[in-house]
Amino acid sequence: MHTYLVTRRRVLLVNYQRYLEADRAWDTALHEVKTWFPSNCQPSLLVIGNPGSKIRKIYEQRERALMQLEAAHIKLETARQRLNARRVKTLASFVVLLT
Repeated sequence: MHTYLVTRRRVLLVNYQRYLEADRAWDTALHEVKTWFPSNCQPSLLVIGNPGSKIRKIYEQRERALMQLEAAHIKLETARQRLNARRVKTLASFVVLLT
């Protein structure tokens, strides 16, 4: 595998791990928010808090991690497509016709 593909894959894995950590933190924060309210009047799942609040920061970290994960995935796919196009071009130049 080419070094830039290895690098792109490593970046994707790091961003995936960051997203998983942020998602776990978000799930934990939602669970903690629900413990503050009685079971008959639970807040909706869209509770993200006021600007600057702890829950809002956790939500924004999760969103940022998701965007970085998506960007890393797109960059890896672009690098793969570029490599495949280069291989096709190289193979096309080595076609030998036998008659």
